[in-house]
Amino acid sequence: MLIKVCATSVKRAGTMQKMTNILVPLFFIILGTSDVAADGFWAQLFNSKKEIIANVNLVNKCDLEERYFIVRNLETGKYALFENGIAKIKANKNASLQLQLSPSVKYIKYEGVAVAAKEKMTITADCSKRSLEMIQNN
Repeated sequence: MLIKVCATSVKRAGTMQKMTNILVPLFFIILGTSDVAADGFWAQLFNSKKEIIANVNLVNKCDLEERYFIVRNLETGKYALFENGIAKIKANKNASLQLQLSPSVKYIKYEGVAVAAKEKMTITADCSKRSLEMIQNN
């Protein structure tokens, strides 16, 4: 009986090894050819330092004119102004970019959510969801 149990365990272990040998490469083939991989996992691993020019389209749902908004590269601190609804800024792919108010605007602060840099992207300024805060005692 002990020999029979051992033989069954060996068969199961062999079957599991065969399944692993098939499923693991299959998983990577599927992951490597999916659209998710293009800007996802593999891009993050291999293209994170690739410099791009991000073309950022502004959708302005605020009462402020677009000239008061900038897009800032949080890695470098540099920023770009919007002209005709578009700002162009150098950044590493997937670097954090954030919609902010221009430094020329005093006493009001607006900071959008940081987003990963891509070559073409859209950022929305929505003052109904995000309040403009008064800067106190500055």
